[in-house]
Amino acid sequence: MMRPDDHAHLAGLRDATASTLAAVIRPGPVALLDVPNQRNVGDSLIWAGTAAYLRRLGRDVRYAADLRGYVPADLRAAMPSGTVLVRGGGDFGDLWPGHQEHRERIVQDLPDYPVVQLPQSVWFGSADRAAQADRILGAHPDFTLLLRDTPSLARAAEQLPSLAARFCPDLALGWEPPRRERSVDDTRRLLVLARADKETASGLHDVGPAWVPGLDADRTDWHAGGSEAWRRRAARTVTTLGHQRARVARRVPLPASGLANRPVAAALATINRAGIDAGVRLFAPARGAVVDRLHAHVMAALLGVEHVVLDNSYGKVRAVYDDYTGTFSTAHHASGLDEARELAARLWAA
Repeated sequence: MMRPDDHAHLAGLRDATASTLAAVIRPGPVALLDVPNQRNVGDSLIWAGTAAYLRRLGRDVRYAADLRGYVPADLRAAMPSGTVLVRGGGDFGDLWPGHQEHRERIVQDLPDYPVVQLPQSVWFGSADRAAQADRILGAHPDFTLLLRDTPSLARAAEQLPSLAARFCPDLALGWEPPRRERSVDDTRRLLVLARADKETASGLHDVGPAWVPGLDADRTDWHAGGSEAWRRRAARTVTTLGHQRARVARRVPLPASGLANRPVAAALATINRAGIDAGVRLFAPARGAVVDRLHAHVMAALLGVEHVVLDNSYGKVRAVYDDYTGTFSTAHHASGLDEARELAARLWAA
């Protein structure tokens, strides 16, 4: 479990985050949009941390929808007034265009609601696309942008001049891990949690079982199996119905319903809890871990698992690590595969 000095550091981060959120999220109900509905446990961890902070602040979530289930009329019916929150993460920019288009649609649909973009990392490869985002988001009369790392603040100042950005730590740090003791003295298992999507850059996904002599490298990515997979599958039948209703509502006006969202919101909660449970289960038997996903690093730190961290394609992992998560005593940064292997051997193969 987490060491006392790490607990103290985490408490300070949580207090600072809660203070920032209290300043930008008005008292009263909230709607949470772009709720995760995929296998990325990192987004689920952000969702869980967000929920914890909202409980701490006494903000009641009246409406929750994923990328495909959002219906503005239903949001208005469920929450005639309040603050609209857009999930934080690492998809503000043109690398993951669906999420960027979604937040731009939200601010155009809801000009009469305050909208808070929860902490994100910013990355635009295209100056034209950044200018479009600046124009659309900047036209909203009450839009707040929270960013989770110093390089993103610098990029936003250059690429999004119409938006006033504020620093706020990643909300996944609000997640409270399960209280359980780890007993791994006899295992030689090294968890290698490596991404294989458009953000991959470390080469970690290509390592084999004997990558570190004396350890059995178990290379994987976020996934749910067993009971977690069944829970996700059952809950997704409900969210699929919500997607069908949203498709119809975009073509044919339907009677707005605040009640229609409740089973969908509950199903989304089930999906994200199942993903987190699956992530915790990956770490449980490991002697240590080498990761190149930001929230694999965050989950390991919160679980008290010693781990080595590699960066992603545009530096968001290193940015957050340098700003605040690198202070955790269980975290070690490596600049490349060779350094990561040497660290793993020194830490766990002896």
